[in-house]
Amino acid sequence: MPLTAKQVAAAQPKDKAYKLADANQLYLYVATSGAKSWRCNYSESGKYKTKTFGRYSEMSLADVRMEHAKFRDGQAAPVVAASPFFEKVTADWLKIKLPTLSNGKHQIQVVNTIDEYALPYIGKKPIDQIRRAELVDIVRKVGELGLVETAHRVAGRISMIFDYAQDAGLLEAHPASGLSRVIEARKRKKPMPSIPPEEAGVLFSTIKIYDEKVSRLGLMLVAHTFVRVNELIGAHWDEINFADSVWVIPEGRMKLRKPHVVPLSKQSIKLLKELQILAGDSKWVVSSPLRAGKPVSENTLLFALYRLGYRGRMTVHGFRALASTALNEQSDFDRDAIERQLSHKET
Repeated sequence: MPLTAKQVAAAQPKDKAYKLADANQLYLYVATSGAKSWRCNYSESGKYKTKTFGRYSEMSLADVRMEHAKFRDGQAAPVVAASPFFEKVTADWLKIKLPTLSNGKHQIQVVNTIDEYALPYIGKKPIDQIRRAELVDIVRKVGELGLVETAHRVAGRISMIFDYAQDAGLLEAHPASGLSRVIEARKRKKPMPSIPPEEAGVLFSTIKIYDEKVSRLGLMLVAHTFVRVNELIGAHWDEINFADSVWVIPEGRMKLRKPHVVPLSKQSIKLLKELQILAGDSKWVVSSPLRAGKPVSENTLLFALYRLGYRGRMTVHGFRALASTALNEQSDFDRDAIERQLSHKET
């Protein structure tokens, strides 16, 4: 039961110091000397502590209960940390985001767009005090410079930073959702030219009589494997397993940053063995006949198609579109299997 004023006044010293409990950890401490003081026990950061409010001679029971109540209210009140600035949240997000990007150039572009178009305006503002109108103003200004694609990228990256802040518990909701809708619509990129499947036979027959051997074999190999052009020209011989008839492209060279297994048909094996003879000691599968120790360039293969009369009608990348159309429309292969073999992003 709580103490009464009479009990406090009547408390006398003993051989050992003792306590008279009141309520909520408040108590009267009576020393062997007879001195009486008001104290309470509490914990802070997992540690047991004692607070002394004052001597009984200076504070009545009613007074100390009021002080104790104020102290307990202060202990119960959560400590609200200051919200971090946008630039700090951005730096934390970049530590997670940048390692997921496919190449160094892309990483630099992400950092530069934020540094140039966002941080000068909101970098020093607490993340929870940034208003929607400020973000709209930022992306619209970029769009007004004629940089529509850049404006969309800025909007997307700002939105991802706020998503990160929300997931980290810094925000309940954020003002960057759907930010791209205030910008002029993106201009659609024209798809890479690609012939329809019914013209493939003529194309392959035309390639087979092309006079430059490496380009001829390279084009036929990409037609059989439908890999991306950079995956073809960057191929090393140690990626090719003739015994198991597979080509394993390491994750560092793949757009999705995952190893990619390409099954090799008998025709592909034959093409590779011819390329191996032409490559000699070179590590490159499609080795340049003009630059020793280097692979052919993308333009070498593209210009070969031009010389064959396919300018504006077919590109090296177009073999992927050709394969996708033919396999989806003229075969019984599962669509997901086709997408995986094309190394498209899983949906």
